[in-house]
Amino acid sequence: MRSRQSVPVASVAGLERSARLAGESFGYEDVRTLPTRAESGSRWLWWLVAALAAVGLAALHFA
Repeated sequence: MRSRQSVPVASVAGLERSARLAGESFGYEDVRTLPTRAESGSRWLWWLVAALAAVGLAALHFA
């Protein structure tokens, strides 16, 4: 009986190997650290700007 796989097994093994090697190369990016003060401040600033933009759009809409 013929296999119905769309990708040959050899190609899948090659893709898995490539993914594993890429994961090992960039594994340092998976390390999570606590956000620094600058990042937290930046996030707070973006939320403030978004809230002000929402208030401004609401004011324009209902004016």
